[in-house]
Order: sequence, then structure tokens, then C-alpha cells
Amino acid sequence: ETDPNNDDNWIYMDDEEVLEKYTCIDPFYDDIRWPAIPRGLVQRFLRACADHGIGATLDIHTYPGGTSIGTFSGVWPRYSRFWTHGDVPALDEGETPDVGRHILKNFIAYLESLAVKDPHAFRGFRALSPMNEPAHLATLYNGNPPIRTDRETFLPPLPSDKAAEYLNELNAGLESKPHLTKVPDGNHLRVMLWLRDAIDAFRQSSLPSMGKELHVNVHESLFPSEVLPKQEIKSDYGLNQAPMQLFGAWWRASTTLEERAQWAVLDIHHYYAWGSQCSGAVAGPPTGRFSCSDEEHRELVIDNCGAWASVYRSTIEKECEVGLRLASAEFSASTHHSVRHACNDVTTLKMMLETQVDMAAAADVELFWWSYKMPHGGAFRSAWSLKHLLYLLGVLPQPDE
Repeated sequence: ETDPNNDDNWIYMDDEEVLEKYTCIDPFYDDIRWPAIPRGLVQRFLRACADHGIGATLDIHTYPGGTSIGTFSGVWPRYSRFWTHGDVPALDEGETPDVGRHILKNFIAYLESLAVKDPHAFRGFRALSPMNEPAHLATLYNGNPPIRTDRETFLPPLPSDKAAEYLNELNAGLESKPHLTKVPDGNHLRVMLWLRDAIDAFRQSSLPSMGKELHVNVHESLFPSEVLPKQEIKSDYGLNQAPMQLFGAWWRASTTLEERAQWAVLDIHHYYAWGSQCSGAVAGPPTGRFSCSDEEHRELVIDNCGAWASVYRSTIEKECEVGLRLASAEFSASTHHSVRHACNDVTTLKMMLETQVDMAAAADVELFWWSYKMPHGGAFRSAWSLKHLLYLLGVLPQPDE
């Protein structure tokens, strides 16, 4: 027999019953079903965190329709529809249900309820991340050559009147402050507006007063090059300040000094593996900037690219003042996004790990590793699974398998 109030009933169900109760049809793609994580599983996980003195960040990675292109937060190979179909208040003034904001507000209410219904689990809950890498790759999949020229952008602009209203809000009072960056017009305003509302939903809840945090993740690929502030010196080693300036300007307008010091944490992911200026490869250039076996050049590139954390902090602080909290909630030891090219020797992996950790600590940027374990990750495990990397470094006795 099963308890109808027990979210773990799925263990005793056949496939059709699980499909019916623990998945839902995407409102924008009737042939896509989204799996649901049973609440009982979430709460057991949070209780385990509490028992070990760990605080967990719960990440609402994506939303119906997919918030980005590709496998990261999308519905690949289908085109993302969250911003064109799901972000409806800016499109029809609320005549259609607002799926994204509704899901977020309900999840916040659920987290609040744990304080009373399951205080043990609530102790293991540290922070909420409302969306992962919102509209990642929007600057490439924008309806223009060379990619997806047969389709319109998956991130449309706000209606002109809504965009003008929001720009006035973001840039209010900056006429007398020329040292601060203004947020420009563009399709990115749709993402910024959604995240502003997410911040406000968290702000209006009881979670900040109970010591919980909001980790707001953003990604540089949101911006096309033409809207970025001009830099006097061309950036190298991945130290591109221009998108950080825009995020800093938006963060300044979306949060208060007190909130930034307490519960509002800005999060920008950062990898060596995805940028040509910092990548390393077995064969060296042009596949990677350095060769895994070239000790001198390898150390030069890894050290210079490690300065990203200090550039991140100094750039955001110029816009928001000091005292704010910053995170980079995804990083790894990988030197290249293709496992066929990436360095897998222990010396390089150790240098990648230690350099990033040391420089982030010096800049007071909190790091979160990509994944503690990925037993089915094959060759990726060496640089992406923390458990496997620690095994290779002699810290743990067993590999990740």
C-alpha cells in the first residue's frame, strides 16, 4: 500500500503511473514532458546537508519551453520558447498565465513552508538560484548570420514602451554620475526585467529575514558586441570587463547596498575550457593557447587567466561600491571543452584547480565546482568530477565510478 501524501510513492509505481504523476507536459511543446523531483527526495537531501553542516543552493535550472539554446538549459534540438511564449506579461499584459514567474513564486512559498513543516530540512537549505545562465548564447542565435538564419531570435526585445520605462528605472540619476555605466537598450532587457522580478519575489518573502540567500546567475553571452562598453585596452586572457560593467550597472539598480552585503549574491560562471584565450590542448596552438607539455607557457596562461576573479570583483565594485558578495557557481579544471583535446595530466589539472581556488579566495569570490561526482562521465571525469580529481591527486582513496 502507498500513502497518498508521500512523495516517494513513485518507487512503487509502474512507468505509466510515474509518467502521469511525476511529469508534466510542456505548455509550449505538447510532445515534451518535464520530470518532477519528488519533494520527499529534496527534503531528505536537505536534511542530510543539515546533518553534515552543509548549506545547499537549490537551482531552478530552466523553465518550460527552455530558457537557453542547446542542452544547457534548453529543449534541444528544439528551439527555446520560454522568452517568446512564456515571458508573457511583457507581451500581452497578463492575459496569458505567466508560467515562469508563477513557478518561481510557488517554489519560494514551498521553501518558506519548510521552516514550519520540516525545520530540519530548512536548516540544510542555504540559497535559491532562480535561473541558470538566462538566455545563454542569445548573442549568437539572434536570427542573423551565421547561425539559425531560418529562425527569429529566441530572445525577442521588450515592447518599446516597456523597454523605455525599464531603461528609465535602470539609469535613473546617472546624469550626474558619469563614472557609472548606463544600461543600453537591447534584447537583454527582457532577461534583466525577469531577474529583477525574481529578486523582488525573493525580497518580498520571509526567506531573507531567516538568513537565506538568493544567488542570481547571469552570463556574458547575453550581450551582442555592439551594446558593450568600449574598452581602451583590448582584453586578453579572458579578462573582458565590458559585460561585467553592464551586469554591475544592472545589479546596482536592482539591489540595495544592504541586500548586496547580506543575501543578494551575484553569480557569473567561468571556465578556461570555453574560451580560446585561456584554453590548453595536448597538441597546443591553434587548438589551445598552450600545450599541456609546455610547462613555461602553460603556467603563464593559467596564472594570467586566473586574474579573472580580481577583475570580476573590481569591475562590479566600481559600479556597486565595495562590500558586495560575489560567486562563480560553476568552474572546473578542464583546459578544453573537447575531451579529445583537453589536458588530462595530473600536473596541469592540479595547477588549474589550485590557481583558480587561490585567486578566487584572494578576490573574495566564492567558487562552486561543476559537479562533485559524475560516475558515468567517462573521460570527462578527470577535469569535471571533483571526486575523481581528488582521487587522482591522492586525496580520496576511490575513483568516481
